[in-house]
Amino acid sequence: MKKFILFTLSLLLLGSISFFFYSRLVFNPTPILVNIPPSAPHEHVTPDGESVEHIHSYDLSFELPKLYKDKSETVIKKKHPIQLQWERIDLDMIRKKYQPYTVSEMKDKWYQVYRNEFGSKYPSKLDRIYPQEKWLKKNLTLGQPIAEYNDYRVVMQRRIYMVNRRDLWRVVGPKEKKAMRESLKLPSYIDTWIEYEDAYLKFWIIASYESLVSDQMQTISAYVVNKEFFSNFTGGRLTRKEKYDLMVFGLIPDGKNIVYYKSDGELLPPGVKPRYYERYMKELNQAQMNLDQIISKHKDFFQASKNEKRRTKLENPIAFSLLRELHWGEYPKDLQTLEKAINKLEKIREDGNEKLSKR
Repeated sequence: MKKFILFTLSLLLLGSISFFFYSRLVFNPTPILVNIPPSAPHEHVTPDGESVEHIHSYDLSFELPKLYKDKSETVIKKKHPIQLQWERIDLDMIRKKYQPYTVSEMKDKWYQVYRNEFGSKYPSKLDRIYPQEKWLKKNLTLGQPIAEYNDYRVVMQRRIYMVNRRDLWRVVGPKEKKAMRESLKLPSYIDTWIEYEDAYLKFWIIASYESLVSDQMQTISAYVVNKEFFSNFTGGRLTRKEKYDLMVFGLIPDGKNIVYYKSDGELLPPGVKPRYYERYMKELNQAQMNLDQIISKHKDFFQASKNEKRRTKLENPIAFSLLRELHWGEYPKDLQTLEKAINKLEKIREDGNEKLSKR
């Protein structure tokens, strides 16, 4: 019973620590280094026995990178609506969850079933114009979910429609091509079959993705007040850890579809996924530079041993250990804050190395 109580208390303590850590970063994702208080004047004794008064100085004038960069309006306007919608598809998620087989594996698994189903109806012209392996590879590359035989069957049958459209495109005039473009709301500058084919494939893939999202995933809107920080999430529930991973590392939780908006309700450009990670790494670099500067200015106060004179850059734990020793029992608040900031930023860096490498 005693062991159970201790175990339960341990879980509660870990939960409280996790809650505090994630909630602080989720609800207060402001720069960490701005919290360093001014240094108070204090004295050190040099190896020669001389007492010297000084303060610590910090360079906090660095500029944090924006959460995201706006794409040029001219570039966006040149892209047709289907291309813009396609760019919002989470291709990493599709490939990870809904493309479990290679082209070769699909052929071994389903090709004979498909041929048996269609038999003599299967036209050899399809294989000549759109060879099975190339066709499947292209669809997979563009993000088509193919997780089971029915998906495979639909994609293979789709070639029939594309061959018919191809034959039509090659014989009709400008007026008919215009009508074909307008059926997909394509701009007039799309005037080749390759461009039209690409748009039509993406049109189908968007439909497959939206069906997948509506059936199996929860769509959540993430609002960015400006380029500095997230504001709120609507349309679904995220745990604090999911919010933290999304905001700091840009990691989308399983089963969730994140749509990013500006504060005025305008969609962020396709492919833009704001995150704080780069900002925190910029802070970590600046914090380390400040620590190196402080160590450099204090080196004359350390014991004048050959080892310390040769030491040009110290690992953080050693550096702060020496600074604590040098300041005896009166460890200045500015150094305490700098140490906590570096420890927190190092933890974010380590988490990022682990989490982002798995994407």
